[in-house]
Amino acid sequence: MRKTALFIAGIAVGVYLAKQIESNPAAKQALDQAGTKVKTFANALSDGYRQQEAKHATATKSKK
Repeated sequence: MRKTALFIAGIAVGVYLAKQIESNPAAKQALDQAGTKVKTFANALSDGYRQQEAKHATATKSKK
């Protein structure tokens, strides 16, 4: 029962915050900037992972 109440409270808080962000242009801009920064970070992380994976694959092939 407690988990259900927390879930419903979380949804209510989310809806309230979404309405506040939509009505405040400065908050909306800050949220958009944060989203851009998260996407940039995620892309850098995945690029680094791919580079390390390629380096590891090359090292493994050279050992055979």
